[in-house]
Amino acid sequence: MARTTDWLLGGVIVVEAVFVIPGLGTVLVDAVAARDLPVVQGLAVVFAATTIAVNLVADLVAFRLAPKAAA
Repeated sequence: MARTTDWLLGGVIVVEAVFVIPGLGTVLVDAVAARDLPVVQGLAVVFAATTIAVNLVADLVAFRLAPKAAA
C-alpha cells in the first residue's frame, strides 16, 4: 500500500488536469503553466512529505509486526 502512494499522487495530478477538478493537481498544473516557482516548490515538498510519511508509517508497522525480519 505504501508503494502506491507515489502512483496515487501522480495519478491525481493527471486526473485533475484531464477532468478540470479543482485540487492540488490543478494548482500544480496552473503553477507550472504560469511559471510560479514557489508554488511548484511548495507542492513538491507536500508530495514528498506525504510519500515519506506514508513509507515511514509502513516501515514502523512492518517492524512492529515482524521485528526479527527487519534486522
